[in-house]
Amino acid sequence: MIAHGVVHTLAEVRDRADALHEHSVRVLGRLESYDPATCRGRIEHDGATLAVDASVVPSADAPRIGSLYQYIGELDCAGAGGGPDPTAPRPVLRARVARCVDGLDVRVYFSAHREREKFLNPRKKASAGGGRT
Repeated sequence: MIAHGVVHTLAEVRDRADALHEHSVRVLGRLESYDPATCRGRIEHDGATLAVDASVVPSADAPRIGSLYQYIGELDCAGAGGGPDPTAPRPVLRARVARCVDGLDVRVYFSAHREREKFLNPRKKASAGGGRT
């Protein structure tokens, strides 16, 4: 079974990259560069960037520089010698899903994400503790 992608901001991925190694993540960012020969690009949001390898993503349309994309995939933080390309920047998202989300209200998207986390976190704490505290 393929794991769902847990929503993270690019800043969270940058700050917690080692802890998120090989985890399935869902990120959002504006495509600032893309090399069609290697299917590699870089996305940016709020000053944080992330390298993306989209070589296994089926795509009918070529990615557009400047467009807003959501990617789901596994985070690779292996150093030199790890992964298929040891010279690739780390971390790199090995994307399996990519979708253009131009027109998405990013502020509302992340606000809804924060509210969802507030709602779910107390439940996680209660179930981990075996009941009421």
